[in-house]
Amino acid sequence: MKLRQRWVVGVLLVISVAWFTVALLSGQVPAGLMILSAGVADEPRLSISNRKIAADYTSGEEDNKDDEKTSDEIRAEMRKKGLPYDSTLYFAANSRRHLVPFEKVENRNKFEALFRDFPSGNRVPKLDRKDYLVRYREPQKHKKIWEIFHSNINRYEMYSFNNTALFTEYLDYLGTVPILKARGKSGGTQVKLFLVFADGGEALVKPWRVPREYETLPDHYYFADIERHTAEIAAFHLDRILDFRRVPPNAGRIFNLSTDILEHADSELAKLFYRSPAKNLCFMTDCEQHCDIAENPVCGSPDRVEFSVAAYLPRQRSSKRSSWDHPFKRTYSKREVADWETDPNYCKRVVMLQHPYNSGRRLLDIVDLAIADFFAGNLDRHSYNTYKIFGNFSTVIHLDHGRGFGKYKTDDLSCIVPLTQCCIIRKSTYERLLILQQNEYKLGDVMRQSMSTDRIFPVLYEPHYDALNRRLDIVIEAVRKCISNADSEEDVLKLEPRIEDYVETQPPDDET
Repeated sequence: MKLRQRWVVGVLLVISVAWFTVALLSGQVPAGLMILSAGVADEPRLSISNRKIAADYTSGEEDNKDDEKTSDEIRAEMRKKGLPYDSTLYFAANSRRHLVPFEKVENRNKFEALFRDFPSGNRVPKLDRKDYLVRYREPQKHKKIWEIFHSNINRYEMYSFNNTALFTEYLDYLGTVPILKARGKSGGTQVKLFLVFADGGEALVKPWRVPREYETLPDHYYFADIERHTAEIAAFHLDRILDFRRVPPNAGRIFNLSTDILEHADSELAKLFYRSPAKNLCFMTDCEQHCDIAENPVCGSPDRVEFSVAAYLPRQRSSKRSSWDHPFKRTYSKREVADWETDPNYCKRVVMLQHPYNSGRRLLDIVDLAIADFFAGNLDRHSYNTYKIFGNFSTVIHLDHGRGFGKYKTDDLSCIVPLTQCCIIRKSTYERLLILQQNEYKLGDVMRQSMSTDRIFPVLYEPHYDALNRRLDIVIEAVRKCISNADSEEDVLKLEPRIEDYVETQPPDDET
């Protein structure tokens, strides 16, 4: 009798295992197993080592792509079952076999050749003391790396061309320096923290929110999209490659929320930490607008989370910034569009007649910013900053890129309306773009190599590099079209404006 019972149990066990295996291979597993919370940190592959590349995205199993359900199909199933399917959920397929493998970086030949073979076309004139943002009375006493960075900021640039020594040391500093204090950074639409380092340096950090391959949903508005820490990092490298030099240095770093953040958090931030049901350490910060996505907590795995770490700009009295509405600002409305979106003559009819775009360098800076935003696919450009101390003949500061690099399959041409409508561009910018179109200095390859030394490499999902090359071709073609329609090439390709020729037509503090 006992032998027969054992035989029956064995048969039932074999049948159960066989059923589960068939169900697993056919993709018929509960929908809930395919939902990733927006707050859960990325897979351990990114936390364990900064050098693990594409192999971690694939498994040894031979998965059938036809059996994999898309996020839309999963949503439909959830909707029928009455389960939540709102914008705060992010979906992953049953298998990651279909994802594009990351390309290994064996060397940085193209990146190094770009800076070796070509000098800066965006040259800075001879500087006086008044052209610098921070003016230490005793410079010899300010030798910390962040102090050196601050002391180099001037009217024309955030950092000097190809300053490899500074970048190597400063990016390593941002990725390793011990933390002294941490507090929540209020305002905006997303979670971010303000850090003070042990040597007095400061940084603004943004956490991991979605996997590298996550692409903005087609029905999401730009102002409701999630921010990506990787976009902030990539924006800095893109800025350096384009030779704009207007984005603060930014590096990736893996923090232990317990020992790196919570132990150094102020009382307000500390009370926002908790352990989730999955035993992961999580926290929240305040959000003031478009907060439906930001209300998802940031959670570790179990305590470790990737962050972008951006160098904080000087806070001296002399470093006050003016904030300007972008002349091609979107409405941030679901039902309204801006005038420039429907009037192809808006730039020449309105913008080019307004201060400060009717003289000096400002409109050329706006076109540069539009090109950078187009490369990144960043539609969230409502304002920009300049330093008050330099008046209106000052470079534009490029900040807030978190909503960039969200799409790689499509290109939003509205980002380059400042170029296509105004039909002007710096000659140096155009020449740089032509260089980056050449195979020896291909933009996508140079970007990949530039970011290959980051601690959370790979920074971008591989298709983004192809998107960069595609968008580069679009920008160059737009410039050529402007030239073909102009009376002369000089009407489109502009030489760098000189401060000696600039006449202030309005007080510099007309914006706050």
